[in-house]
Amino acid sequence: MGTGQMLLALVALGILASVTISANKLVLNQTDLVDGSEAMITGTAIGQAMVEKITVKYFDQMVLPPLSTDTVEVLTPPSQLGPDSGEVADDPTTFNDIDDYNGYQDSVLTPRLGYFWRTCRVYYVTETSPDVNAGTQTFLKRIDVTVRSPYITTPGDTIVISKIVSYRYKK
Repeated sequence: MGTGQMLLALVALGILASVTISANKLVLNQTDLVDGSEAMITGTAIGQAMVEKITVKYFDQMVLPPLSTDTVEVLTPPSQLGPDSGEVADDPTTFNDIDDYNGYQDSVLTPRLGYFWRTCRVYYVTETSPDVNAGTQTFLKRIDVTVRSPYITTPGDTIVISKIVSYRYKK
């Protein structure tokens, strides 16, 4: 094999290596994109499931049926939101009202993407500022469920599912 042929063979080998590396990068980027999309969908479903689980609970410990109130002062003070006495902080089956989930954390194992971690926050809000902690009792409680996963690559690397629940009293 002559020098010219050897040079052409080396150039061809270089081009083949360059094309192979580019193709591998494209496949890896596509896989990351698919995993990220699946994680967003799965994480949203996991967060939404927790929100729905919370919203079926009673509004507040202090007005469990048959009790009711038309004054906010009767409701649980903001500093006491979270599990009540007799409830176990890491066992939601012992929770009977929405604010028991304040500070609750758990994880969900999925078959394809591994663990997703959920954190719950419950606080009072007002009609005029539904995304700001009111710092005092109101007839509105906001639930924020934050979901994390190594595959979620959004800004902040979390998904937050929120819902506002209102109390309706009997007259």
